Amino acid sequence: MKKYLFLMLIGFALLFGCAAQSADAPAASAYSKYSPAASNVSGNQAQAPQDNGTRLTLIKFHGNSQCTSCTNLGKFANSTLEKNFQKELGEGRVKYLDINAQADPANPYVLKYRPTYASLFLLTESAGGEKYEELADAWYYTGDEAKYTQYLSGVISEKLGG
Repeated sequence: MKKYLFLMLIGFALLFGCAAQSADAPAASAYSKYSPAASNVSGNQAQAPQDNGTRLTLIKFHGNSQCTSCTNLGKFANSTLEKNFQKELGEGRVKYLDINAQADPANPYVLKYRPTYASLFLLTESAGGEKYEELADAWYYTGDEAKYTQYLSGVISEKLGG
C-alpha cells in the first residue's frame, strides 16, 4: 500500500509539477533563433503578420498549484498577445487559453493532448492541417518578461507569416 501511494505521489508531481529550469542557455530547438540572445530586435518592433489563413491557439496547461515560473509562463504569454497581437486577437486569428488540467480533466483539450505537466503549447491550424507543439524554450524566460515577449513574439510572427 505504501509503495502504491508513493508511486501516486510521484505521478502527481510529474503530472502537475514545475518544469525544470536552467541558468544555462536554452538547448537548440526550432525556435532557438528567437532567443533574445540571438537578436537585437524587440518583440514590439516585429512587422505585422499578413493573414495567410493560419489560426493559432496558445494553451497553457497547469495543475491546481503553481510556482512563480508556472504563473509567469501564462501571465507573460497572455501579456505578449495583448501587447503585440491585439489585431490578430480581435480577428480571431490568435487566442489564448489557460487550462487547469487537474481541475478540469474532461476539458476537450486535456482529453485530446493529455498534458503531463505545466506547459505551454501552440496549436497551429492551417490549410495543411493541425499541428500541436510544446514551446519548451519559454521556460528559460519566465524570469524576464521582456525576453519572454521577444521569444514568443518571434514564434507567433513566423507562424502567422510575418
